[in-house]
Amino acid sequence: MSGTRRAAESMQVVDGNGPQWRRAHGDPHVVSVPEAAALLGISKDLAYDLARRGELPGAFQLGRRWRVSLVKLRSAVHGTNDEGAGDAG
Repeated sequence: MSGTRRAAESMQVVDGNGPQWRRAHGDPHVVSVPEAAALLGISKDLAYDLARRGELPGAFQLGRRWRVSLVKLRSAVHGTNDEGAGDAG
C-alpha cells in the first residue's frame, strides 16, 4: 500500500454522518496535493494540473510546494459554504 493511500485512509473516518476529515500529524486543515488527490480519487498528476490552473478548490502554493485547504476542498465537494464555520464574529 502506498504512503499516500495510507495517509488518505488515516484522514477519513466514516461515522454514518459522512466523511469526517482529520490528520494524525501536522496541520489538521491542510494536506498535500497527492493526499487531496487520494481523497478525491484522482491521480496526483491531474490534481497538480488542476492546482496550477486554479481549478483545485483550496489549492495554494507555499514557495515551490502546493498545499490544499481541507475546509475549502470539503466545501466545494459537498456544495456547502462552511469556510467561516467556527469563526467568532
